[in-house]
Amino acid sequence: MTFYQSISEYYDHIFPLNRMQLDFIKIATGTTVDLSILDIGCGTGGLCIELAGIFRKVTGIDPDISMLNKAKDKAKGKHSNLHFFPDGMLELRHKFGAASFDTLICFGNTLVHLDSNDNILSFLQQAKHVLKTPGKLLIQIINYDRIIDQNIKGLPSIENECIKFTRKYVYHPKENLLDFETILTIKADKREIRNTIHLYPMRQAELLQLVRQSGFSDIRVWGNFKRELLVSDSIPLVIEALA
Repeated sequence: MTFYQSISEYYDHIFPLNRMQLDFIKIATGTTVDLSILDIGCGTGGLCIELAGIFRKVTGIDPDISMLNKAKDKAKGKHSNLHFFPDGMLELRHKFGAASFDTLICFGNTLVHLDSNDNILSFLQQAKHVLKTPGKLLIQIINYDRIIDQNIKGLPSIENECIKFTRKYVYHPKENLLDFETILTIKADKREIRNTIHLYPMRQAELLQLVRQSGFSDIRVWGNFKRELLVSDSIPLVIEALA
């Protein structure tokens, strides 16, 4: 069972809809409603469902079928302009035609599931291909400069009445890989689900270089979805760029 399959039943308890993401997208797009939106790594579809109530067309992709099935179940009977597909980040060019979308979203630290600069560059080039000109690219990952430079060992635990989700990091500098170790505790029966996945901790300068290399311009960097400037202690790294 994969990491996301094992936690899909509880995903919405761990990561409920973040309204600040929704507000960020509205500002970035100028709240123009006649837009087509592509959400990369859409998970259980919470953000897509909200976006479909605002914009003309919303498409969500995620390679994990268990997550995508939950998204489809949640969306039933809500929006005819919302579609989900079981595709990964490196399949955009084959799945969609050129200039298919006005805005492409890749939130939730999804990008660093790719394992090399070459694959991230391929994703960004494919994103440029499927975006209209002008179009918007919106990316959010963890600020890995902070994690690496300050030797951060994990992220704050997420806890509510249903679950506790602990998140630890083990960095391997020679390979430039990060072990992401998690423990999901289900409070109802005190069951634990333990996982470790590998992430590719992309630094800000490297990512910005690849975004530019892919043909994007007017690149803006934020330290959170409130559009505050990135500082050394910022936990997220948010990028907004023009196709």
